[in-house]
Amino acid sequence: SNPKSYNLNMIEMMCRGNEPQILNMVSVFIEQISKSIDEIEKAYVENDFLKIKNLAHKTKPTLTYFGTAKLEKEFIETELLISNEIISTELEQKIKRLQLMANEVVTELKDDFKLT
Repeated sequence: SNPKSYNLNMIEMMCRGNEPQILNMVSVFIEQISKSIDEIEKAYVENDFLKIKNLAHKTKPTLTYFGTAKLEKEFIETELLISNEIISTELEQKIKRLQLMANEVVTELKDDFKLT
């Protein structure tokens, strides 16, 4: 089977195995990551590089907690591109890739935790 796009070891430790608390954190994560990606896309359309940079920076620690290494790496690379403050095909592709990867993680979590 495919490896998971997330790893909840850190969350499970933080919650001391408390299932309802883990479920709550997963739900909040799903909501926050979806909102962040939408805001990043909107900020990109508006050429608001500072906002994209702040959103990416704010989102990274959460990705660490949820063990989404590949998605976290994408955010770091996006942050580096943002620092150039230039609209580019590469940046646009990165943001699309962020969306795809985030959707993959969210879908997987929803399926695994039977969330709608």
